[in-house]
Amino acid sequence: MERLKNLVNRLGEWQYLGIAVIVTATLLLHLGLMMRPDEPLFDEVHYVNDARHAIDSGGTERAEHPPLGKMIVIAGMQLFGDNAVGWRLFAILMGTASLVFFYLICRRLDLNKNVCYLAVLFLAFENLTFVQNHLAMLDVYCQFFLLLAFWMYLRGSFPLSAIALALAALAKLNGALGALVIGMHWLLVRCPNWKKFILSYLLAPAAFLALLAVFEYPYWGEMLNPVTRTLEMLKSTGSITFGAYEPGGIATRPWMWVISPVGIVYWWTPRVLGMLSPTLWVLIIPAVAYVTYRSLKGDDAPLFPFAMFIGLYLVWIPASVITDRASFIFYFYPAIPAIALGMGMMFGKLADISRQRMKGKLRMFLKIVVPLYIFAHLLTFVIMAPTSMWWSIPMCLTIFLFSFWHLGLGPTPYPVAEAIDAFYVSDINSSPEQPDSQASDKPQNLPDGG
Repeated sequence: MERLKNLVNRLGEWQYLGIAVIVTATLLLHLGLMMRPDEPLFDEVHYVNDARHAIDSGGTERAEHPPLGKMIVIAGMQLFGDNAVGWRLFAILMGTASLVFFYLICRRLDLNKNVCYLAVLFLAFENLTFVQNHLAMLDVYCQFFLLLAFWMYLRGSFPLSAIALALAALAKLNGALGALVIGMHWLLVRCPNWKKFILSYLLAPAAFLALLAVFEYPYWGEMLNPVTRTLEMLKSTGSITFGAYEPGGIATRPWMWVISPVGIVYWWTPRVLGMLSPTLWVLIIPAVAYVTYRSLKGDDAPLFPFAMFIGLYLVWIPASVITDRASFIFYFYPAIPAIALGMGMMFGKLADISRQRMKGKLRMFLKIVVPLYIFAHLLTFVIMAPTSMWWSIPMCLTIFLFSFWHLGLGPTPYPVAEAIDAFYVSDINSSPEQPDSQASDKPQNLPDGG
């Protein structure tokens, strides 16, 4: 029993326990869903068919996109076959790894354990994030390299961050927006190491152009001019305007993603819905307002989600107005981590306040609101996500109970190891060898449950 107590105590003190539980849970949910459906869904069809074309006859049918994301799809199909595993396994693994990089970003911002855990929880069990982390679309590969670039930047590894930023743009051109995030944050934190920063990030466009020529060589059999290819891609993607789509169709203006629920049905059986979880959508504006307020008060940590929201989302609004460029709800996917981070900061603050020695209705309300919201967020995931409820209900219930304990939100939040110790001591004191008078005494080292 003593060994079990020590093991549980060490596990409870492990700083990565929360992220490990969330990553394991979401990975199992992804793997359980991977074969459903067993044919390409929504925009997967473009990249799976392009991969088939490249494998069979060479070249690409999607010349408007850079090569890296398409090459990852090809690699999966070459390794695991032209099936759902080949299409989706790398997307699932890289989408899950993105949660780890997001957690590391939270840690680099010097946020406490509870805020980091809440932010990852809100992101991992958000419907649109889960769906995009599952599909062989270019967005998930771009997101992986974007979050890697942000983490490298925050830890001061500017050259590696610049290369990761180039890889994000090579997966999908939208990845170049990460440069706005990093540049804005660098300015907001008063331009530290400006010489190293500027020299390092000159690597990003250089690496993009050099690697573009290298990665496209297998498609064309020759080294094409990367500048010309970049201009061609920009022209081609920029030509997709709202005029090509019916009003009320899948193309939507960027501001609609925030002011009203917007969704696209990617598939019907199982139902794969490209839509933000309502529990996250309703807090977009409050979360952005909170990080803005904290930034104005001189808190440096909220500056990064503030920069992420502007660089990865708000820029789409003037672009939509000026160019009439068509946009879709999954374009909001890269900005969701900024919202989850702001929400983590808000609810982490509420959880901290609820543990203060205040009395009355306010304390009771704060003790209820955080677990209630977590429960609502997980319940929304169960209802919206394409996973089978036979998987999602027990998994989300387990995550809720773990979160309740991990965040110390319960009425008796003493560690599990102390509970084991209490049970062990009670068992000894009530054994037949003990006198009745001793067996009836309350052990002095038991927690009082207050």
